[in-house]
Amino acid sequence: MKIINYIAIFSLIVIFSSFQITSLKTSDLLFQKWVYEGYQNGNLLYESQLDFTEDKAGIEFKNNGTLSLKQNSGSCGTPPITYKTISGTWKNISDSILEIEYKNWSGLTKDTLQIVNVSKTKLTLKQIHTVRKN
Repeated sequence: MKIINYIAIFSLIVIFSSFQITSLKTSDLLFQKWVYEGYQNGNLLYESQLDFTEDKAGIEFKNNGTLSLKQNSGSCGTPPITYKTISGTWKNISDSILEIEYKNWSGLTKDTLQIVNVSKTKLTLKQIHTVRKN
C-alpha cells in the first residue's frame, strides 16, 4: 500500500511539473512601434501603432537588439518639426531598465530608461540618464 502512495505522489509531481506557465516577458510587449503621445509627471508616454505617424516621434524595439527611432531631424524644436527615422541598439539592463544607443544630429547618444508601465497598447518610460558624445 505504501509503495502505491509513493508512486501516486511521484506521478502527480511529474505531471504538475511538466506544465509550464507561459507569460509575456516585458521585452515581448516592447516589440512593436510606439508613437510618442506626451510627457506627464516626468514620464514619456507612448501608444502602440501599426506604423509611425508623420508628425510625431516614435520608437520601435526589435527582438534582435536593434531599434528604429523617429525623432527631430535637427536641433530646433520650433514647429514645423521635420522628423527622421534613425537606427540604433537597445538592451535590457534589468527587468525594468533599458539602455538605448543611437547617433543623431548631436552625435552618439546613450539613454538609460526605466519602464514605468508597459501593456499591449501603452508604454510609459522615464528617462534616467543621457550621455552624449560628439
